Amino acid sequence: MGVLRVALIALVIVDMLAAPRPGTAVVYNGWELAITLILPVLAPILLQVLLLDALMSRVMMGSAKGAERARYRRILVVNLVFSMALVLWWLPYFLKMFAR
Repeated sequence: MGVLRVALIALVIVDMLAAPRPGTAVVYNGWELAITLILPVLAPILLQVLLLDALMSRVMMGSAKGAERARYRRILVVNLVFSMALVLWWLPYFLKMFAR
């Protein structure tokens, strides 16, 4: 895995760990803005980037052989695992938000 993929996974982990509780009101000033407004907006964007990287890993796996194919398979699995984790982590927040 390259530096950009590691940075993407790290950003996904930070986005999940700093997520606000479901039903938290949005704060429009101070540091709470980052937690209550920016992180929820960033979650779907990160999901799309993870899925795009998984798709590109699958495309590249088609023409690779041997160790390179195993590398792309590992990248694909890591991206899909973190995609599922991100969805499951943020699902209660978005369900509560859209249930209003």
